[in-house]
Amino acid sequence: MANAPNPMKLVTLVARGLAELRDEDLRGNKLNLELEVSVWLRRSGAELTTVPRALLALRRAVLEVAALDLETEPTPMVVADGQRAVANLCVYLHELITRAARSTQRSPSQIVELALGRLSAAAARLSS
Repeated sequence: MANAPNPMKLVTLVARGLAELRDEDLRGNKLNLELEVSVWLRRSGAELTTVPRALLALRRAVLEVAALDLETEPTPMVVADGQRAVANLCVYLHELITRAARSTQRSPSQIVELALGRLSAAAARLSS
């Protein structure tokens, strides 16, 4: 039996997974990343088409918790090919999380947890 899609679970899995990936996991053919994305999708019950929106929400939360300028931060392009779009966004977010951690003198995991807290609070406000 498949899980019901859970956007917050997807974002949580992706964010924590990206915080743990190493730069070399994202080079070359990105097979490690493709496998990770497959696991995140299966565990969250999400469809590939929903991932870009979730990743862009994570991007905004990371920018906010790190006090990085939303106006000057490049906006990643989301291409029509869902697999490429997700891979490109994951690479971008991994780099953003790393930069955010450096600029705040926190670890990538700390940045991710702060961003997830922000997203969770926003989701709770919307559902109430």
